[in-house]
Amino acid sequence: MNLPKVITGTVQHGHELGRRFDTPTANITPSEDVSDLAHGVYYSDITIDGITYHSITNLGVRPTVSSSGRVSAETFIYDLDKDIYDKNVSVTLLDFRRRETKFSTTEELFETVKTDLLAGRSYHGI
Repeated sequence: MNLPKVITGTVQHGHELGRRFDTPTANITPSEDVSDLAHGVYYSDITIDGITYHSITNLGVRPTVSSSGRVSAETFIYDLDKDIYDKNVSVTLLDFRRRETKFSTTEELFETVKTDLLAGRSYHGI
């Protein structure tokens, strides 16, 4: 796995699960081929309108909440409060945290995401 890796795309409406964490979420379908990357959670940075924010990204098929099999990048952005739908963004995957997992319940997913978000804050020093 060659990191860092930059993926780009346009922010689309998703399942709006990030709202449950009070953390804006950017859902994109990567423009680049990401077949060389493991599906999972990455520490990341996201650039929107020329400004870079710390983030954490799930790259994969989101098996707990979707059965489409379509690969997407779902990025949780720290400390951002603005509408970013339809914006072109670039996400830099910095380091791998864990493999994507299909959870038995959404509550189990949410608990793991909370842990991921805390680990991301620590990784970024925020």
